[in-house]
Amino acid sequence: MSGALAGGSLIRPEETLQGIGGAVTAIPLTHPRNRRWWIAFAGAAALLGVFGLTLGYLLYAGPGIWANNNAVVWALDIASYDWWIGVASGSLLVSAVLLLLGAEWRGAVNRIAETLALLATAAAGLYPIIHLGRPWFFFWNLPYPNTYNLWPQFRSPLLWDAIDIVAFLVICVSLWFIGLLPDLATLRDRAFGEAMRQADAKAPTRRLALLRAQVYGIVASGWRGSAAHWQIWVQAYRTVALLGVLLVVSVQTGASVMLAGSLMPGWHSTLLPVSFLVNAVYSGVGMTAAIVVLIRVVYGLDALVSVRHLDVLGRLLLGLGCASAYCYAAEYFDTFLNGDPEARAVLARRMTGDHALVSWMAILLLVLPAQVLWSARARTAPLALAAVGLLVAAGAYADHVMVLVVTLTQDFLPSSRLPYGVDPWGVATFAGSLGLFLTLLLLFLRYLPAVSIIESRRLSRARAPRPPPEAVSHAAPARRRIGAGAALGVSATFASQADLAAALQAVSGISPPDQVHLDGHGPVPMPRTLRSLGLEGRSILPYALAGALLGGAGFYAMCIYATAYDYVFLIGGRPRLSWPSFVVPSISFAMMTGCIAIHLALLVLNRLPRLNHPAFNIPGFLRASDDRFFLSAEARDDRFDAGRFERRLAGLAAGPGAPRDPQDPAMSALPASSWSRLCRVSRPAARPTWTTRPGPRPGTATRSSPARSPCASRCPGPCRGSIRPARRRSRRRSAGT
Repeated sequence: MSGALAGGSLIRPEETLQGIGGAVTAIPLTHPRNRRWWIAFAGAAALLGVFGLTLGYLLYAGPGIWANNNAVVWALDIASYDWWIGVASGSLLVSAVLLLLGAEWRGAVNRIAETLALLATAAAGLYPIIHLGRPWFFFWNLPYPNTYNLWPQFRSPLLWDAIDIVAFLVICVSLWFIGLLPDLATLRDRAFGEAMRQADAKAPTRRLALLRAQVYGIVASGWRGSAAHWQIWVQAYRTVALLGVLLVVSVQTGASVMLAGSLMPGWHSTLLPVSFLVNAVYSGVGMTAAIVVLIRVVYGLDALVSVRHLDVLGRLLLGLGCASAYCYAAEYFDTFLNGDPEARAVLARRMTGDHALVSWMAILLLVLPAQVLWSARARTAPLALAAVGLLVAAGAYADHVMVLVVTLTQDFLPSSRLPYGVDPWGVATFAGSLGLFLTLLLLFLRYLPAVSIIESRRLSRARAPRPPPEAVSHAAPARRRIGAGAALGVSATFASQADLAAALQAVSGISPPDQVHLDGHGPVPMPRTLRSLGLEGRSILPYALAGALLGGAGFYAMCIYATAYDYVFLIGGRPRLSWPSFVVPSISFAMMTGCIAIHLALLVLNRLPRLNHPAFNIPGFLRASDDRFFLSAEARDDRFDAGRFERRLAGLAAGPGAPRDPQDPAMSALPASSWSRLCRVSRPAARPTWTTRPGPRPGTATRSSPARSPCASRCPGPCRGSIRPARRRSRRRSAGT
């Protein structure tokens, strides 16, 4: 696809792994445009205050403040709820499909799309709760028998909504967090480096910097860029994305099936599931495009969100706009030609009735603005693209009002044909939910990476030419022995994944696995190292499949047991075992349990969270999340012969596989002690293992023993494990000792 795009590249050739990490993490660490952020945050907080005021009055006066009547029982809020779900579905689908298809340009949009999906789901999840009348009993919708041995009604769409929202929230959180995890490690290491700098300089904000580094350390869960981490991470990310696609299709088509199952005219078109899905994706892409352009303009991320990214987003909006126009045309032709007078009456009421303005807004805003994007100049103009995205989002909201509210205002019963007008409290509720969304979005932009670092790095590595051999190969390093005791491990630093893979292949057969644990660490996935490490056969798919099947089958069995045996409640002539009505929530539940199984497998197989690990004490290991690749050989018993590893690494020929030379200018930024590519650490006699300090500070990756850390004593460079040595040195310098 990228080959057909006009002009420019997705990323500048001069962008490096280190430069990308620095550009993205500079936003949460230095807070550029601080005044503008506070002004925007004040506006969003004001809207959030309106939301709180509205909810307070709602709890005092009841849901009748929305001017709902017997026909439009949810008033304007049914449209607001569906609009938020549509935005969440569209954003999640865009990010997941681009990930599954391997679209190389997704790095500029996937983080924003996943964040929008999460925040929109959180906003949507409030609507079913506040409509209950007694929202503090919202958990009665969940499938559990209460004190009266009553099960929830599994045939009710309200329970389906509750299951869908919970499943949506779980998958959105999981996809968002898994994609964010390596970037959190990069942010943690840079925040740690900044905290060390401020501690040495005795800056007034050094305590705040340390606290920030600790918080990032906790949420990063001990991620150290291990090859094993990356292997499971790639599989987990793609599998959760696949579950997200299945959930979106299930929810959107399930909603249209719920509408088709009613008697209301206007909801029986066979194209309605496709129309729902297209408009949901359309609104999600529109919101994503508007936010991406806003971030690009405000934070100056032109290098990472290039003109070609805008061009691709414009083409995507144009294609979805044409698809939406086709759906509208097909619906109108089908309605006028199929001979159903009630359906034609609904269509005429939409276009000429009391709410005709809403219907015309939906058609005009969803169809016409995107046609501007036929022009390449408009597609690459940030303001034009953002304007089209916002208009599409507004048109999608009008579409939900037209399909739901206008249709509900008149059914087959003349007694229920009551006029409905939009009430200010309904508008205030929607505006307040926008305030909640914007407040959370601004907090995300201030404290977390807004652009995916790992995806941008992948793009830069695919575009950047490999450095010439003479730039990375030098004479074999001299051995460097430290201490006289038994060695805990050997580490080496490399400039590329290919060099690391060649070195791992060279040392993989020296010692059996029960004597040494070999691993590789780097800032990007390292598939070339898996064969040498014996990790090729690991797969997370059995866990996902088992979790989804067990969860879906268990939920389905629970529905049958509750409705057909334990609590039989038959009304309206429905059969005792109405199995089709249990399919939709069972699918959503299966997707949720499969996602939970994947997340647990990711943590358990990678042995995370683990805030302390010996690898954190390798000199210069901060750059494992930046631009360097590390080999670590950790001893498992006293038979480990570190000398053989050192000799094998030192004997690598000049070329791929040779550790970096200290005279290389690219390595000059490392501390003097950390370029020791063969760092051998002596084992203290009193404590032969690496353990966690009793009662560690939260977020501080520390290694402790009765004696001082051998790595900290032998390698005077900055130790990732603890900031305490640096603080002690700072105190000694300030005391003049």
